[in-house]
Amino acid sequence: FPNSGPNQPPFYLRTPSRSNFDVSFFKNFNFSESKKLQFRTGFFNIFNQAYPSQITTAGGFGASDIYLTLNTVCNVRKDNVPNGNGGTVNNICDPTGGFHYDQGTINNFGKIVNKHGRRIVEFALKFYF
Repeated sequence: FPNSGPNQPPFYLRTPSRSNFDVSFFKNFNFSESKKLQFRTGFFNIFNQAYPSQITTAGGFGASDIYLTLNTVCNVRKDNVPNGNGGTVNNICDPTGGFHYDQGTINNFGKIVNKHGRRIVEFALKFYF
């Protein structure tokens, strides 16, 4: 079979991009011509941006870092619907009446529910002699 390129999953979702901003500061204190003390501080991911790392379309809060579950509720239910065996069934969803999303989907869909990444601050002293 010819290779046509990488396969794309059917539910490909773009996620927020990840960018870290790192900053370092140095200050030298001279004691003599050959001896000095350097104070250093480094901030890694200074703006503390969180990013999702596990994205799946199955499950709710536990399976994915982004809530991607769409739960629908039937608008119209019917009673005495033929079941195909000569009997009837009650409380069956009528798809012609439409559907709506449940309140959990309305409140949470697309939210990042599990965050990764953190700000790291580092302090150091360095003595030159």
